[in-house]
Amino acid sequence: MSSWACEEIREATGGRWLIEPDVLAIDFGGVAIDTRAIEKDQVFFAFVGEQVDGHAYLEQAKQCGASMCVVSDADKVPDGFEIPALVVEDMLGAITGLANAWRAKFRARVIGVTGSNGKTTTCRLLHSVCAQSGLSVVSQKSFNNQLGVPITILNTPMDAEYLVAELGTSSPGEIEARTALLQPEIAVITSIGRAHLEELGDQAGVAMEKSAIVRGLASGGYAVIPGGVVELDAVLAGVEGSRRIERLVSDDLQITEQIEGSTKFVFDGEFFEVPMLGEHNARNSAMAILVGRELGIDDAMIRDGLRTAQGAAMRFERIELPTAGEPIVVYNDAYNANPDSMRAAIGTFAGLSEGKRSVVVLGDMLELGNESAEEHRAMLEELLAKYDQFDQVVLVGHAFAQASEGLGTGGRFSVFPEHDQCTMQRIADGIGEGDRVLLKGSRGIKLERIVELLAQRFSASRTPSVHTQSEANPHA
Repeated sequence: MSSWACEEIREATGGRWLIEPDVLAIDFGGVAIDTRAIEKDQVFFAFVGEQVDGHAYLEQAKQCGASMCVVSDADKVPDGFEIPALVVEDMLGAITGLANAWRAKFRARVIGVTGSNGKTTTCRLLHSVCAQSGLSVVSQKSFNNQLGVPITILNTPMDAEYLVAELGTSSPGEIEARTALLQPEIAVITSIGRAHLEELGDQAGVAMEKSAIVRGLASGGYAVIPGGVVELDAVLAGVEGSRRIERLVSDDLQITEQIEGSTKFVFDGEFFEVPMLGEHNARNSAMAILVGRELGIDDAMIRDGLRTAQGAAMRFERIELPTAGEPIVVYNDAYNANPDSMRAAIGTFAGLSEGKRSVVVLGDMLELGNESAEEHRAMLEELLAKYDQFDQVVLVGHAFAQASEGLGTGGRFSVFPEHDQCTMQRIADGIGEGDRVLLKGSRGIKLERIVELLAQRFSASRTPSVHTQSEANPHA
C-alpha cells in the first residue's frame, strides 16, 4: 500500500475540497467507479452515466472502505458524510490528470498493446509471461478507452514490476493521446485489419492510427508489429531508425498440433504451447515471446507463462452446456467482430465439429462505414465457397440480410434481419443436444444471449462449464 499526499491529489484532479481530509496523506489503493468492485483505500469517482449516477452510491463507497470520493455535484453529497470529498468540474479530466500524476510515480516496465484483433488476448498472454518474473498488472477486462486507460494506470501498485495495458480506438488521434498518458517503453501492434472504418476510413487509416503507439515511444523504444503490412511499414518509415522495430511474419512460426483447448507450435526453433485454439493465437503468443525476451525473461519462464495463460470472456470461449444427452458445446466469440476476426473464428471453428452437427451464428459487423455491404457480401461468398461442412449457418442483422439477397444460400442458411430477443429465442430453439455452435458478431448484436437461453432450456438449475480458449476479436 502506498500513501499519497492529499494536496497532490487535489492539484492533479483540479478539484476543491468539499470535505477536507484531517490527514496530510491517505493510503492509496487505486481507484474505482463501481462500488460493486471497490476495494479498501481506493478513491471512488462518482461518474454520472446515462443510467447510473455514482453520487447515489457515495455512502456505499464509504462503507466499503473508500479513502476519498471525487464528485461533480456537491449538492448530492449526503449530509454528515465522513470521508474526504473533492468536487471537480470535469470527472474525466480529473481522473486523467490523476493518472498522469500517478504514472510519474511508479517505475514498472510498461508495455502498451493495440491492434485491430487480438489485443485483449495478447495482453493476457504477456501478463502471464511477465508474472513469472515479478508482480504484473494487466488491464481489467478490455479497459482500453479514455476512461479505462487512466483506471488501469491508477490501479497499478507502486511495487509492480510490469504493467501490460491495452489501448483501443475508434477515431483518429485516440491512440496518440492514450500512448502519451501511458508512456510505454515497449509497444505491440497485434494486427492491422478492417475495423472502425466508419471513422478511420480504410486500412491505411487504421495503420496510421495504430502506429501512433510506436511513434509515441521514446527514442530507443522497442516495438513488435506484424510483418508484411505495407500500410504499416509506410507510416513507420520515419521512425524506423530511432525505435527498434521487430516484425513477426507467418514463416516465423509453425503449428505442430491443435487439440481441444491447446495449440502447440514452434517459434524460432523452440517449442511452445498455449491453452487456446487457432493460428492467430499462436501469433499472439509469438509476440508475447518476443516481448518477454526483450524484458530479459528466459524461454523456460516464458513457456510456463504461456502454458498457464487465461483468455478473456467471449473471445472464442468454450462453454459446455449439459443436456439430457450429449452436451452442447458453444464457442462464444461474441465480444466483437470485424472481417479479419470473423474469418479467424470461422477458420478455427471449422476444425472443431468433431463429427457433430455444426451451427455457425454470425451477427453483423458494425462500424464498417461505406465498406459494410462489400465486406458482408464477401464474407458470405467465402462461406459458400470454402465451408460446406457446416450444417447450419444463421445470419443475424440487416447487413447480412441484405448481403444474402440473390446469393442462393439455400436451406443451410437462415436469415434474421432483427437481433431482438425473439430472434435469439428462435435461434436457440434450433440448437439441439450434441451440437457444436459458433457465435460471432459485433458487440451491438449481443449473440451471447443465445448461451443464456440454451442454459435455461437445458439445465436451468446447473452452471455451465466454461473453459476460455482463445480470442478471435477484441474491442478494437
